[in-house]
Amino acid sequence: MSRALRLILFGDGQWAADSLTQLRGGPHPVVAVVVRRQPSDGSLAETAQRLGIPVLQPAAANAPDFIAQVRALQPDLGVSVSYNQIFRRPILDAVSLGFVNFHAGKLPRYRGRNVINWAIINGEREIGVTAHLVDEAIDNGGILLQRTVPIGWTDGYGDVLHRVVRLIPSMVEATIALMAEGGVTPRPQVGPATYFGRRRSGDEWLDWSASSERLHNLVRGITRPGPGSQTVLDGEVVTIWRAFWDPSWPRYIATPGEVVGCEPGAGVRVKTGDSTLLVQEVQRSGGAPEIPRWRIGTRLGVDVGALMRAFLDRADAATGGWGSER
Repeated sequence: MSRALRLILFGDGQWAADSLTQLRGGPHPVVAVVVRRQPSDGSLAETAQRLGIPVLQPAAANAPDFIAQVRALQPDLGVSVSYNQIFRRPILDAVSLGFVNFHAGKLPRYRGRNVINWAIINGEREIGVTAHLVDEAIDNGGILLQRTVPIGWTDGYGDVLHRVVRLIPSMVEATIALMAEGGVTPRPQVGPATYFGRRRSGDEWLDWSASSERLHNLVRGITRPGPGSQTVLDGEVVTIWRAFWDPSWPRYIATPGEVVGCEPGAGVRVKTGDSTLLVQEVQRSGGAPEIPRWRIGTRLGVDVGALMRAFLDRADAATGGWGSER
C-alpha cells in the first residue's frame, strides 16, 4: 500500500528544478530543498522559493549541525539530483529510508563526473540515466530504475543534455512512487565499472595528430553549453564549436593540423592523424561565431618545431652556443 513520503531534495541546475516542479501538488511533500554551496545557477533555489519550500545551503552536508537540521525535518527519503557532496553514514542514517540519487550514466559504467561529456567523447550511441540507492561509495548503490536516451552521430553536448534534463523529472516521480509502494527490490550493480573524473580547464585542447573519430567526438562532446574545443591559429586561440567526420573519407598520412581543403559555405577540411575533419564553426577571441574560410596550407595548433627552435636559440644565447667553450 502506498504512503506519503516526506522528501528532502538535494540538487542543482535545471534538472533538479524541473524535478521539484514535477513533484509539486503530488502526494509526497518536499519539506526542504538543499542547494550546492556554489550552485551552477539559481534555478533550483528560485523554484523552491516560488513554491514556498525552505532552502538550505550548508557549507558541509556531513557537518553535525546540518545533520541535526535534517533530523528535525523528519524526512522519509532523501533525493539527490546533481548534488556535489558525498553523503557519509551519519546523514544517510538521518533519513529513515535513506537516499536515492539520479545519475546521468548507465551504472555501473560511467560513474563519476561530467559523464554526459565523457559518453559523447567515447562515441557511445546511448547514455543511461540511473536511479540508485546511495551508500558511502561513489555511484555504487543498488539500482532502482534505469532508462536510456539515444546519442546520434552528430549530436552535441547540448542535444544530449536536453534529453537527459527532460527525462529525469519523470524518473524522479516514478522512483519515489516505487519507494512509497514498498515493493521495489534494488538490483545490485554487476559487471565491470568505469569511473570518470571531472573535466578541467585545459582538457579542451585539440591534438591534431589524433584520429578524426576522436576529434569529431571531442568537439561535439564539449560544445555548447560546454567551453568548446580549442586550437591555435597564428598564435591566437580559436574555439571550435562544430566539426564533422565521415568514416568513408580517405585515410592517409600528411601534416596534422594543416588545412587541406575548403568547402564554401560549409567550412574547411583539416588533416588529422588518419583522415580529415570538416571544421564547420569557429570563434576567435572577442569575435562572433563564423564558418572558417582559412586558406589551404594554413596550420593549426602549437608549432612544436618553432617552440623547440626558440628554446634552442635562448639556450644558445645563455651559453654562447652549444659548441663554445667557457
